[in-house]
Amino acid sequence: MTGASMKGLIFLIVIAALAFAGYRAYKANEEETSESRTIKSLPPTIQHTVAQMDSESQSAFFNEYEKMKKKTSLAYIAWFFIGFHYLYLKKVGVQFAFWATWFVGIGEIWWVVDLFRMPSIVRSCNEGIARDALQ
Repeated sequence: MTGASMKGLIFLIVIAALAFAGYRAYKANEEETSESRTIKSLPPTIQHTVAQMDSESQSAFFNEYEKMKKKTSLAYIAWFFIGFHYLYLKKVGVQFAFWATWFVGIGEIWWVVDLFRMPSIVRSCNEGIARDALQ
């Protein structure tokens, strides 16, 4: 492969990744708006505890959780801007590690892998937020 065709291939891969990220952000936004304030929308480890609460306590929990909850659609948008998704998810140490690897040349691979890992990264963050909201 020549240098020009290699650059073209890389450009197409980046464009495809960005299009995929846009699609995933759109779908995540649809799911997040349709499932808000239901017990099924909570992380599985929290659902049982919230289901046993009275309606007033559930309402207070959901108010607190919704204020702090991270959205997958916004994480994808932050991902698009050179990996700011870790800052959005309050993982500052991981963000600096990501940037350090980016400038070394490995971060691009990490960036593409995070495209597919985003829902699980946000779910993990929201589980911690839900635990904090229970307290």
